[in-house]
Amino acid sequence: MTHLPTTSLADYLAALAAATPTPGGGSAAGVTGAMGAALVEMVAGLSLAKGESEHTAVQRTALDRARAARSELLTLAEEDATAFTTFMEALKLPKNSESERAVRTAALSTAAQRAAEVPLATLRATVAVAEAAKSITDRSLASAESDLAVAARFARAAGESAAENVEANLPFIEGAEIRATLAHQTEAALIALRRATPQ
Repeated sequence: MTHLPTTSLADYLAALAAATPTPGGGSAAGVTGAMGAALVEMVAGLSLAKGESEHTAVQRTALDRARAARSELLTLAEEDATAFTTFMEALKLPKNSESERAVRTAALSTAAQRAAEVPLATLRATVAVAEAAKSITDRSLASAESDLAVAARFARAAGESAAENVEANLPFIEGAEIRATLAHQTEAALIALRRATPQ
């Protein structure tokens, strides 16, 4: 996949649709989260364009937070594809002897840890998007409230999807403490995400 921030939507979707392992669900989660962030930016920007109000400060904060999250999520969408490619390469390592199996297991564990850390970061970034959307709900342009609702739904879908990718990689990580830490951090982030996006 080419550099995601400069790839057209059509080209990205074609790469996603191709019969290749990457980009996949983790990358799609990042892009979906970035779209949610962009919607928050749009609503905050439209609201700010109306002039100063009692909500101006929170709108500016939401705009800045969403802009940072959008950039981060696009980067993570690309990193997810890279991490999974490394994991797939580790799967292909030989396992004919005990020493080869040991090398393969270690490589898989390292790659799986990275492949879990990236979607965990994606999940955390979607929390920022959801919280930014929530912060300006009822404090922004009334005609754009539905766009904030879409942003929140995108953030939740992206974050929950990213969490699936974390969990998929945990069994391949050798260190029990690392697995437990990643699982705990994922659960904590999911709680925060769901708190910001009540359904």
